[in-house]
Formats: sequence, C-alpha cells, structure tokens
Amino acid sequence: MSEKPILSVSHLKTYFDVTKGLFSKKQVVKAVDDVSFDIMPNETFGLVGESGCGKT
Repeated sequence: MSEKPILSVSHLKTYFDVTKGLFSKKQVVKAVDDVSFDIMPNETFGLVGESGCGKT
C-alpha cells in the first residue's frame, strides 16, 4: 500500500504589488511562482533562504 502525503501543495503562487505612487506603472514581484511539493510521513522538509527574504 502506498502512503499518502501528510501535506500536499500544488501550484502555490505569492505575488506582491510594489507599485509606488498613483500614476506609476504597476509593478509586481513574483515571490513564489508555481511551486508544488508533497511531504510524506517520516520525511523532513527544509526551507532555506536569506534573512528577510520571506520564508514565513
């Protein structure tokens, strides 16, 4: 019998609007774009990145 994931994430996207001013062209930062993963029982998952890069 195959195990089911304890956490499954599909096509995760997080975008931030960084436009400044009323008449500025819209600017968007794609912090996370189309990320998918499964965490299986007894598996360890680590997320690594610079301080202040938005891991939380």
